[in-house]
Amino acid sequence: MTEILNALAKIQSLDSDIEQTQKEIEAIPKKITLFEKDVEKAEHSLQEKKKRVQEISKEYKIKEGDIAANETKIEKLNSQTFAVKTNEEYRALLHEVEFLKSENKKTEDEMITMLEEEEKLNSTLGAFEKETTDTVNEHTRKIEDLKQHRETLLSNVKTMKSDFEGLFNKLPKDAQELYEKIKKVRGKAVCLVEDETCTGCYASLTPQFMNELKKKGEILLCAHCGRILIFTTADTDK
Repeated sequence: MTEILNALAKIQSLDSDIEQTQKEIEAIPKKITLFEKDVEKAEHSLQEKKKRVQEISKEYKIKEGDIAANETKIEKLNSQTFAVKTNEEYRALLHEVEFLKSENKKTEDEMITMLEEEEKLNSTLGAFEKETTDTVNEHTRKIEDLKQHRETLLSNVKTMKSDFEGLFNKLPKDAQELYEKIKKVRGKAVCLVEDETCTGCYASLTPQFMNELKKKGEILLCAHCGRILIFTTADTDK
C-alpha cells in the first residue's frame, strides 16, 4: 500500500505540474499579441511623426503659394485704384486690399507655427527613431523567446503526461477510479498532510486519524473535502 500511496502522490504532483504548465502555454499567445501590438504601436507612432514632417512641408508650400497669389491680387487691386471713378469704388478696393493683407498676415502666423512644430519634430525625431528601433528589437526578441519557451513547455508536458500515464496505469483499478472521481469533483484528488492539516481544505485532523495515515495501510480520505490524504516526511518514502 505504501507503494500505491507514494505513486498517488507522484501522480498528483505530475497532474498539477501538467495543469500549471498548460495554463502557462495557453497564456503565451496573449503575451505575444501584446508585444506585437506594442511593436505595431511604436512603428505607427514613428511613421506618424515622419508623415507629419512631410505634411508640414507640403502645407507650408501651399501657404507660400496662397500668399503669393494674394500679393498678385493686391498689386492688381492697387493698380485699379487709379481707374476708379467714385469714392465708393475706391473704398471697396481698399477694403479688399486690407482683407487680403489680413489673410496673408494670418497665413504667415500659421507658417511660423508650422516651422516651430517642424523644428521640434526634427529635433526629437532621431532620438525617437532610436527608441522605436530599440523597442521593436527588444519586443521582437521577447516574442521569439516566448515562442521558444512554448516549444520547451510543450515538450515538458509531453514528457510529464507520459510519466503520468506510466504511473497511473500501474495503479489498481479501484485506485484509478477513485482518483478520477475525486479529481472530477474537486479538481485536485490527492493532498499531502502538513502540520496535521489537510492541505486541500485546511481542516485539522484528529490524532487518531493521523496515526492511521502514518501506518499507510489503506487509502484514507479527508472527512471534510473527500480528497485522498497522504502523510509524508522529508526522510521517508524516498
